[in-house]
Amino acid sequence: MRGEVGKEDFVVSRHGSPNENELSNENLFRILSIQCSDLEVNTLVWKCLGYRFDEENEKWKNDEVFPNWKEKFPIPPDLIGMQRIYSKEIDQPSLKANQQLVRSVPVDFKQSLKKHLRPLGFTGYKYAELTPNKTRRAQCANWLLFYREELFGFTLQELKERRRLKKEAEEASRRKAIEESGEDPEESWKPPVREVF
Repeated sequence: MRGEVGKEDFVVSRHGSPNENELSNENLFRILSIQCSDLEVNTLVWKCLGYRFDEENEKWKNDEVFPNWKEKFPIPPDLIGMQRIYSKEIDQPSLKANQQLVRSVPVDFKQSLKKHLRPLGFTGYKYAELTPNKTRRAQCANWLLFYREELFGFTLQELKERRRLKKEAEEASRRKAIEESGEDPEESWKPPVREVF
C-alpha cells in the first residue's frame, strides 16, 4: 500500500521500530478524531506488530513479526478497510484481520481508550455515530494502547518469560483458591484471547 505518511500532525514513519512519540496518547487520540489517514493507522499498527519497511525494495518485511501473527498474516493486512467498500467480497480480509487484532487484546485492556484518552477529551462514541471506519480505528487504537502498556520495549523472549511467570502465578493462585474454597475458579467462563506472540 502506497501513499504518504507522517506529513501532518500524526507522528508516524515507515522507518525503524515504533517509538514513544508514535505511541503517545496525543498521537493515538488523532486516530480516533480522524486526524490521520487510514494508511497511517495501518502503518503504525504494522510497525508494532513487527513488520519493517524495506526502502530498497519498497516492501514490508516480516522477520520481526510476532510468530502467531506472522503465521496468519505473512504480509501486513489492511486493518481499517482503506477502500471503505464494506461488501463481503471486498471487505472480508480487512474485517478478519481486524477481528484477529481485537481478539489478541486481554480483557483487562478492553477499555484502555477511556482510561488513557479521556483526559484528551475522548468520551466514547454514540451508537448513531459509529461507522465501520470509526469502529476499526478505535479497535486499532485500543490495541496500540495494549501494545504500548504491555509489549513495547520487550524482546520476544522477554515476553514469553513474562507470560510463563504470569501463568505460574495464576496456577498457584488457582490451587490456593481450590484449597480454601474447594471450588476451581477455572470452571467459570473466561473470554478467549489469542495472543500475537
